[in-house]
Amino acid sequence: MGLLFALVTTLSWSIGIFPFTEASRRLGINSLNHFRLFLAVILLFVTAFLINHSEFINLFNAQYVQAWIWFGLSGVVGLALGDYFYFGLYAIMGARIGSIFSTLSPAAALVTSYFFVDERINFIGVIGIFLTMAGVVFISVSKSESFSAEKGRYGSDVKGVLFGVLAAFCQGVGLVLAKKGFVVLEQEGKFIHPINATFVRMVVSLTTLVLITTIFRKWSDVLRPLKSNSAGLKYAAVGTFFGPVFGVCMSLYTITLLEATVAQTIFSLVPVVAALIARYFYKEKFTLASVIATLIAVAGVVLLIRRNEVLECMYKIN
Repeated sequence: MGLLFALVTTLSWSIGIFPFTEASRRLGINSLNHFRLFLAVILLFVTAFLINHSEFINLFNAQYVQAWIWFGLSGVVGLALGDYFYFGLYAIMGARIGSIFSTLSPAAALVTSYFFVDERINFIGVIGIFLTMAGVVFISVSKSESFSAEKGRYGSDVKGVLFGVLAAFCQGVGLVLAKKGFVVLEQEGKFIHPINATFVRMVVSLTTLVLITTIFRKWSDVLRPLKSNSAGLKYAAVGTFFGPVFGVCMSLYTITLLEATVAQTIFSLVPVVAALIARYFYKEKFTLASVIATLIAVAGVVLLIRRNEVLECMYKIN
């Protein structure tokens, strides 16, 4: 079941990067970040309340302070900061090339999870991670980029690379912090629904952005694009559903069933799925090299998931 949730998350995020790319170019990074978090908070509030209103109300009791700390930190790192860098990356380099940097997230999750949630991956699993990363990078860079921005219009390549590295780091660390939240609550004998956990992440992320914008008096810069670009708002609304609402909820379901590093590695298949979407909608052709790279990436995920069984087989052979 965890694998299914992980694959659904990957599909949802892969769909979401296309409207978010268009929205970031029309609205700007900061305006988009504010709008999609505000919309996500509203949608998640309604959803969580309708699913189980008593459980949702209990979320605001003092006994859930640990949830607000860990999921809040996860939201600030993974959403407020991480997605800010991702939106800038997509605007500069385009959806598919930009998504290559998500392959760095499993490495960040691997290191962070060791210190925060005591997760350990054996060397077979590490090989699987690097196989997946190699396959994803190859399939992305071996095809011409049809969604790239005009050269230099949205920022330099150096800025794009910097944003990509920071985005991937924040995404990996943010997921581990969310996993930590579930672990801490479980140790205390408490349960939090993944949708409620997602709501906490969004609320704290939005609150952080609002405070920063207010302190630096940037509200006019944030609101101006939102008032004048209805097309950008439509793209942002679609991206919000597939990204911080449905996609993030599915990602939290996933990490309640899988290790954070395993989950993040599966999520790193986003560029592969994005390439498949591009093939369908933009009629891009696949080469033999692309097919082989896809198989390598998938094989890496399978190896990571089955790492313990593979290691046991190796010991038996020896």
